[in-house]
Amino acid sequence: MSINEDDVKNDSDNDLGDDFDYQPNAEDDAEDDDVDSLDSTSKSEEVCGVKRIADLMVEDIWNLEFRTEDEACQFYNAYSCWHGFVMRKDDVVRDNQGRIISRQLVCNKEGWRNMRYLDIDDRSREARSLTRTKCPARLRVKLDYGCGRWKVSCFVESHNHDLTPPQFAHLVPANHRLTVTDRVQVENLHNFGVKSCHIMGYIAFQKGGYRHAGFTRKDLYNHIDRYRRAKVKNGDANAAINYLIGKSNNDPLFFGKYTFTSDERLEHIFWADGQSIIDYHCFGDIVAFDSTYKKNKYNKPLVILSGCNHHGQTVIFGSGLLSDKTTETYKWLLETFVEAMGGKNPKAVITDGDLAMRDAIKNFLPDATHRMSDKGKAIATASKKRKHSAPSIPSI
Repeated sequence: MSINEDDVKNDSDNDLGDDFDYQPNAEDDAEDDDVDSLDSTSKSEEVCGVKRIADLMVEDIWNLEFRTEDEACQFYNAYSCWHGFVMRKDDVVRDNQGRIISRQLVCNKEGWRNMRYLDIDDRSREARSLTRTKCPARLRVKLDYGCGRWKVSCFVESHNHDLTPPQFAHLVPANHRLTVTDRVQVENLHNFGVKSCHIMGYIAFQKGGYRHAGFTRKDLYNHIDRYRRAKVKNGDANAAINYLIGKSNNDPLFFGKYTFTSDERLEHIFWADGQSIIDYHCFGDIVAFDSTYKKNKYNKPLVILSGCNHHGQTVIFGSGLLSDKTTETYKWLLETFVEAMGGKNPKAVITDGDLAMRDAIKNFLPDATHRMSDKGKAIATASKKRKHSAPSIPSI
């Protein structure tokens, strides 16, 4: 078995993290909030069988009853979204057994920011702007032991700040996120290969427009990113490693090697089967490195190491799926490739003109002749022409 497992954890229970993670520039998961947002259609539905949220008067709210605390939170969250502000959970009262018997919900501009957060001297970044205005708006519900329902014990409707107009309420970050139904539908469509932009258009069509979708395009892309990374966590990475191990059990000459990052994410993979190793020892004087492939779902460089046999046919010597295109990464690839081939260095190397690859070859294979392929020459020539044809900027 030629699988190199030095300094590598290969336990099947390993948390491989976000393998081949491409670091999405996504926002933090909206699940950090306490209450799931209701989509825009729920704002017009009846509340506790009484009236629509848009038609509720102050007297109606005082008479509301809820089955659970969560139901009260969901109502006030939908109410706040409809009226152009954001709800925040506030104080609670517990009984001697630790159960919540009273809950206060407030506007997110209630109160003032604690001064201890503003007087930090060694802060790493500038403090966020002050947004709280000591807004009095609130809703307090209390558990009635007699009937077991939650009743309104305090309600203040007025605000001391401007509210978001209804036509822009769906753009407030706290008011848009995917519901459970939306998530299931998005994941199913994604599994069938539907593009994210088409998924967004389909759901918007179902709900009568983008403003009624209940989430934005960015929310959708963020969820799909998290979903893909969660699948990779215990799926593709383990499958790739198990594939290497399975091949080594069936092919005594098979060579495979993989590395992890400091946070145990799968970083690089290299593999070469027995036939590839035999071909290299016969025809490996000249090796071509092609790193232009990036057509995988991780959008990571796939490097093909190939050559030419005595019939003029292309033969593959090995393949590597890398995390990036840096000199250090290419150096690791070259070292692993030579290790797989029993220490035999190529006499000539042909690349596509990648500067990082050129530096790695110069450092690790100083005796090898380096040449660029026709594609690499074309790219280099075009770059020079573009550089010389660029208009000069007169100095001041």
